[in-house]
Amino acid sequence: MYAGFVFACLWGYRKPFKENGMAFRRKALWITLLIGIIYGILTEIMQEFLVPGRTGSVYDWIADVIGCIFGAIIAYFLLRDRNNLKNEALDK
Repeated sequence: MYAGFVFACLWGYRKPFKENGMAFRRKALWITLLIGIIYGILTEIMQEFLVPGRTGSVYDWIADVIGCIFGAIIAYFLLRDRNNLKNEALDK
């Protein structure tokens, strides 16, 4: 679920990803990952304290984080523009 969440968030940035530089891509990636990680923490806390019969777990949160990272990796490979990335690497 979290891989899909992060992928969908980054997919919404597909046009700006191609128009803006690497700094924008990194910023969008880190913000999206941070939102996913915080959302995972909040859902575990809510499960522990607000939902009867459910418990929050650190291991579930770790699985959420892994899902976020996996979604970001998939989005990176599908959204990258090889020509722009090569040109930016040569400019540095």
